[in-house]
Amino acid sequence: MFRANDISLSFESEVLSKVSLTISKGEIIGLVGKSGAGKSSLLKIMAGLIDQDSGDVWLNDQLQPKSSLRLIPGSSGVELVNQDFKLDVYHTVEENIRESILFLPNDQRQRRVEQMLNLFELKSLRGQKAILLSGGEQQRLAIARAISRKTKLLLLDEPFAHLDARLRLKLTNYLLKIREKEGVAIVIVSHDGQEILGISDTVCILKNGRLSRKKQPLDAYYNSTSKSDAMLFGPINTISLNEKKILFRPDEYTENLRGGIELNYIASVFLGVVYYNYFYSLKNEEIILLSFEPFKNNISIDINKKNKKRPFIL
Repeated sequence: MFRANDISLSFESEVLSKVSLTISKGEIIGLVGKSGAGKSSLLKIMAGLIDQDSGDVWLNDQLQPKSSLRLIPGSSGVELVNQDFKLDVYHTVEENIRESILFLPNDQRQRRVEQMLNLFELKSLRGQKAILLSGGEQQRLAIARAISRKTKLLLLDEPFAHLDARLRLKLTNYLLKIREKEGVAIVIVSHDGQEILGISDTVCILKNGRLSRKKQPLDAYYNSTSKSDAMLFGPINTISLNEKKILFRPDEYTENLRGGIELNYIASVFLGVVYYNYFYSLKNEEIILLSFEPFKNNISIDINKKNKKRPFIL
């Protein structure tokens, strides 16, 4: 449905280098990278808002012209929602949606407005001015506006930033509904890979201007090819054994009462369902172990990798 081929971009230095990405209908892709990695620039090129230096963008097998060649910037069928939301803040929720689809006949326009109000649970707020909405409500309205135009590809730039855990779960539910009811493909950009693992069908890492191949979320979490990539998706332990450094996740262990790797207990932190237990190895390496009950004493463990075919050794 959407293809970006060999996209390159430079400002004072290289930002993107021959980035290629294919997105299928209804696919949700998580795009992860550190701040300044070029994620937002890639989204703007995909949306037809800025020019790439080289490379092509295709939507439904049609080559998309560069932004500078358009009368109005932006690709039809592709919508970008960033943290600014760009709402008409002194207009109501209903007016914000309606004004985004003025090209539709009146009867179709009103039906579409009602669909969006229902889908995003905004009916009770339809008469509220956007400026009076909470941040989470403004975000839902911004996405509703984007989707109302029969969007084929929705690009979300850091949508979970500044949302608490409850609102992150709620937004995740809305995005899954959009995929189910509208067949929209979604690209979610984040600097925190943990935020997008649960919702993404596949994930990619943008680093040093280059985009990794797609990975399944479990593969990206447990089988990253470097420590820096692994850290994008949450805590990772490093321990020295037999003159090699082995990396493992906090749940990749089993307790060994007869021997194993000795760890000195420091503290346990309750996270709501599980505990993070902090230890030091005999070589003073900090180790985090996940458990449903807190540890209270020194322990010995064996590392139990989820991917037994390829141990994570540096």
